[in-house]
Amino acid sequence: MQQPDAITPTIIHIVTDPPAKELSMIDVAVAAFGLIGVIMTAAVVAGLLAGALFIWYRSRRPITMIEAQGGQHNLFRA
Repeated sequence: MQQPDAITPTIIHIVTDPPAKELSMIDVAVAAFGLIGVIMTAAVVAGLLAGALFIWYRSRRPITMIEAQGGQHNLFRA
């Protein structure tokens, strides 16, 4: 019976690729703020739009039953 070929393990591996570019903390922060900045900007714009629509809607409709019946009520009106 024949023995299988012996496997010679690699003990030393010489890397011939150039080293990867080092990333500083600033590089990581700028990359993270790119995605987070888009999300935060979208949230701020959505909040401002919702607030403006709410104020516009409330200024067009009677706020209380007193105002709906013609009474003088000045809540949220300039």
